[in-house]
Amino acid sequence: MKDIIDNMPGAFIVYRADKENDEILLANNELLRLTGCKNMDELLAYTGKSFCNLIRPDEQENCQKSIWSQINGGHSNDYIFFHMKKADGTYISVLDHDRIVDSVHNGRVFYVMIMDLKSLQRHYGDCLELVEK
Repeated sequence: MKDIIDNMPGAFIVYRADKENDEILLANNELLRLTGCKNMDELLAYTGKSFCNLIRPDEQENCQKSIWSQINGGHSNDYIFFHMKKADGTYISVLDHDRIVDSVHNGRVFYVMIMDLKSLQRHYGDCLELVEK
């Protein structure tokens, strides 16, 4: 199963769906690459194991409000744009597609696909009009 997750064609992360404890449980190789981390231990160290710490500090509150507003509004999926912090302290613009799930083994979690906005614009610029705030 790890082989499948690590070789997915997108950045994938799983974290606890808890406003007080958004602990990162899993990240695949593409997410590690996007963040500039060598391994999961490095990702957990620079984020303090918190998904929110991947979000630029001035965007964290609004991102969290948007995510929970969408979920509390009855949606099982939510979509958010933010600047994701890399291990070197720089940021990249990303689109985030979350799905909340009640996992038998992990409780309530978010499964997240993260897409690099610049890559999407470079490859699909003719088809998509993506506007960065």
